Amino acid sequence: MRTIYAAILCVLLLLVSACAQKVNDPADVQAIKKSCDDYLKACNSKDANAVATLMTDKAVFSDLNLPAAVGREAIQELHQGIFDQFDFQLSLPVADVQVAGDLGVARGTWSWKLTPKAAGLASSNVRGGWTTVLRRQGDGSWKWDSVISNSDQPLPGSTASGEDEQALCQIERDWANAMVKSDAAAMERFIAKEWTLNADGQVVSRAQAFAEVKAGAYKLESMELSELSPHVFSDVALVTGTMTMKGKYKGSDIPGPIRGTDFFVKRDGRWQVVSTQNITIK
Repeated sequence: MRTIYAAILCVLLLLVSACAQKVNDPADVQAIKKSCDDYLKACNSKDANAVATLMTDKAVFSDLNLPAAVGREAIQELHQGIFDQFDFQLSLPVADVQVAGDLGVARGTWSWKLTPKAAGLASSNVRGGWTTVLRRQGDGSWKWDSVISNSDQPLPGSTASGEDEQALCQIERDWANAMVKSDAAAMERFIAKEWTLNADGQVVSRAQAFAEVKAGAYKLESMELSELSPHVFSDVALVTGTMTMKGKYKGSDIPGPIRGTDFFVKRDGRWQVVSTQNITIK
């Protein structure tokens, strides 16, 4: 009897072992890494058809700043559109692969230099991370079933830390306070020597503006700023916003509110405004 029980137990163990999912089988991991390498080669050779062969029929490809492409044909069209518009070199290192049964997940980082084929457009360097879910097919091969990529770079017009945006908004607030106090000396710190003001089509030089402030042409009770929106592009920036001033200019009430845009450059680590465009909101 003991022999029979032992035999039955061995059979049961074998059945459980056969039914259990294989986890991180080295052969599967290697096959998925090769599939990622095949995608990289297809992209760098601009072969949209080769990209499509790596996908399942119902694959979903979610790329940056674009609607998700659903299905092998749509994914091929997405890549062909990119290949038609840009020259680029893609890098796609794999950071990790996890496999359980017939499902696999790979993730890593990517970077590429995009050079528009249209004349006169600048190149750009972008980078980020990616995750793809793969599914084992009936023939044992692995196909991509879902792809999601993201960017680790700041949004256009913003910096990662936000320090420059805060500094620019503080300049706007300091400028408003200085105007209320008619403090030309305070404004000289952040207004560049080449600064000009274009107010409703009338151009005013820095010298003219400072002379009026020093002469007391502005009699302001308050200046309120709202809707400040800074945009930073390396060492160049602009800030848009709305100003509501209460007071008089050369004895007349100041119309408003005013919609304005200030253009800045960074010099020696310090932001200076080089041009201002103001339009009175009628």
